[in-house]
Amino acid sequence: MTAEDTGPVYGRTYDEGRAAEAAALRAAVADLPARLADGLWRPGWRRVLFAGIGASCAALASPVYALRASGVDAARTDCSDYPAAAGRPDVVVALSQSGRSRETADLVTRFREAGVDTLAVTNAEESPLGEAADAALTLGGQPDSRVSTVGFTVTYAALGMLADVVATGAVDDRWRRLPDLMEECAAGNAAALAGFAAGPLARGSADVVASAPQLTTAEAVALLLREGPLVPSAAYGTRGYLHGPMDCASEHTSHVVVGGEREIGLARQLTQKPTGVLAVTEGDAPVPPGVAAVTVPSGLTSVQRALVEVRVLQDLVAETAAVRGNPVDEVAFTREDTKIAALAEL
Repeated sequence: MTAEDTGPVYGRTYDEGRAAEAAALRAAVADLPARLADGLWRPGWRRVLFAGIGASCAALASPVYALRASGVDAARTDCSDYPAAAGRPDVVVALSQSGRSRETADLVTRFREAGVDTLAVTNAEESPLGEAADAALTLGGQPDSRVSTVGFTVTYAALGMLADVVATGAVDDRWRRLPDLMEECAAGNAAALAGFAAGPLARGSADVVASAPQLTTAEAVALLLREGPLVPSAAYGTRGYLHGPMDCASEHTSHVVVGGEREIGLARQLTQKPTGVLAVTEGDAPVPPGVAAVTVPSGLTSVQRALVEVRVLQDLVAETAAVRGNPVDEVAFTREDTKIAALAEL
C-alpha cells in the first residue's frame, strides 16, 4: 500500500501533540522576538490583509481584532472570498501551518504578480506558500497531529508576536509566561472539562460563542470539535449570536461561551432552555447556577488569552472524543483538492 493509498502520515497523535505544545511554544518564544526585530516588518505596511483557510483563518481573528484596536487597517480573508479584482493592501500576510493550502498559495501568487508585498508564516521550513511569497517566517517544521495541535500553536504564536511588532514595535514580554500558564490552566480545569464532555457534550451538536477579541477561540474550537470527535459545531461572535442564532437552544445543542460580562449574561439566558452551557472566563464574576465554569488567567492580552483558551479546550475535545467513541486521530475523509505538493500545480 502506498502513501497515496493511506493518506498523509502525521508525526504525532493528538495526545502527543497536546503534550508537546508547551515545549514548542517555549522554543518559539525564545527564538522569534529577535527574528521579528530583524527588519522583517516594514513601517510603511499599514494596510494589511491577513489570509488563511480553515484553522489558519480562525487563528487570524483575534490578532486582526487587536490590530484594528491599535489603529492598524487590518482585514482577514479565508482566500476564497477575495477575488483578484479586490483592493490593494500594502502587504498580504498569509498563514498556513503546512504551507501547502491551495487557496492561500493561489491568493499570494496573484497579489505578488500584481506588485503587492507578500509574507508567508508557516510551520514548514520549505513549502509552496513560502516559495510563492516575497518573504517567509518559518517555524522549524514541528511534527504535528492530524487535528492540529503543535502546528496551530507555533503559527498562532508567531502571528501574535508579529501583531505586537506591528502595533507597538516590540514583542510583548508576557509571551514568555504562556507555556507555563497553558499547562497550569489545562490541569486546573481538567475536572470541569471532563464533566461537561461526559454530560452535555456526550450527544448532539455544539455552538461555540465568543466576544470579538476572543473570536479565534470560538472558530478554532468549533473546528476542533468537528474534526476530532465529529461533533456538528458552529462558531459565532456574541453580538451576532444574540440576534437570532441562539433561538434554537435545546437539549440537542450544547454551548461553550467565551469572554466576560456579556458572555456570562448570555450563559444566564441560555439556562432558560434545557441546554448545557460551559463558560470560559477570567473568573472575575460568578457564573450563573447550572453553568459549568472554566477559568483562564487574567492579565494577558486578548491574543495571548485566546491561545491559552484553545489549549485548554483541546482537552475538552479529547474528553468528548472518548465519551462519544470517535477517536480524534481517525481520518474521516481523504482530502481532495486542498493541498498542493509544489507551486507549479497552481
